[in-house]
Amino acid sequence: MAAIKTAFILLLVAFAMVMVTVEATRVGPCDEVCSNIGAEKDEKDECCMANGYSGYSSCYYGHMHCN
Repeated sequence: MAAIKTAFILLLVAFAMVMVTVEATRVGPCDEVCSNIGAEKDEKDECCMANGYSGYSSCYYGHMHCN
């Protein structure tokens, strides 16, 4: 029974990770903001919104992903 619960939880975590990845889109013009370590979340949100997205999602290896 514990193995089934563990497998179910792992499946839910994997599904959540896929959903976050699917929703976010890489936005090349914002890569410069993403690679700026001192950039605040507001600055990242503004860049995403200026390019037609609702806001900042994540930075991955200097690539900005927006929702």
